Amino acid sequence: MRAAVEEARRKYEFGRHETFTIREGWLSKGLARLSDTDSFKADLETADALGLGSRMIKSLQYWLEATGMLAFEGDRKRKDIRLSDLGLAIWAHDPHLEFPISWWIVHIMLARRGGSVWNWFFNDYQERSFDRTHCVESFNRYVKEKSTNQTTTSVIQRDIACLLISYAVPSANERPDPEDATICPLRGLSLVMKHSDTGRFERTRPLDRVPVEAFLAATALLAEDMESDSVALSDLLRRRNSPGRILGLDGDMLDDMATQAANIYGSLGVNIVMLGSNRTLTIPRLPPDLWFERHFSRIGAAR
Repeated sequence: MRAAVEEARRKYEFGRHETFTIREGWLSKGLARLSDTDSFKADLETADALGLGSRMIKSLQYWLEATGMLAFEGDRKRKDIRLSDLGLAIWAHDPHLEFPISWWIVHIMLARRGGSVWNWFFNDYQERSFDRTHCVESFNRYVKEKSTNQTTTSVIQRDIACLLISYAVPSANERPDPEDATICPLRGLSLVMKHSDTGRFERTRPLDRVPVEAFLAATALLAEDMESDSVALSDLLRRRNSPGRILGLDGDMLDDMATQAANIYGSLGVNIVMLGSNRTLTIPRLPPDLWFERHFSRIGAAR
């Protein structure tokens, strides 16, 4: 059964970030803790070990979960937390998240997280230029229509604030402090810009080329949603959770990415074919961790 283009009603999560963005070094600390202890508990012991406050450690646990670094085992009464396959891959190849591919994969997992402000913003909020008030009002309306649980406007405002401060790059006349450890590395993807003179925000295309394996990871996840081994290029552009939506790619950029992917990974089954009048990308439905590992094999940085 193909995934619906529009999201059905479901339970939403609110405020679990505790108002903190993903800070520089946080995910590395979390991965190290998981690797050392085979678990992660958002308690005072873990907070002291990582040098974080009690709310910060709750935030970090959420970010590890929301970005797909954690895997849960056991039943509802006893859940064991361990590194997911993706968490293991990042810990093995880029433990300090120094390569762009790591942050693109983090973003993909976050933007695909159902029932979240991140998923709404990159899929359902279509405005290219907007102000904070309009964004808050739009998410508030969407939650009232689509969420089976409700929250207050102040919580909605905090969720939007966290999203915008995570992604929005200040305009050129507002230089960020390079020593500011609170800046979220997701800004480096250049998907949103804040114009300091007007206070408005603008969606932007990525300044640097998206790694082909990040594009393939997003495409393979979409193919899994659709229960298909091929995806029409039109679906890559417009469908919910598509690379076009969550990676900020336009039609020409998608066409270039698909061509590059077929050239590099044709022997793996990535090919552009014609199905009727539709150009379609065939792709093996490998999980993100395997595309992540292939990136490091390709660039010669495998550990």
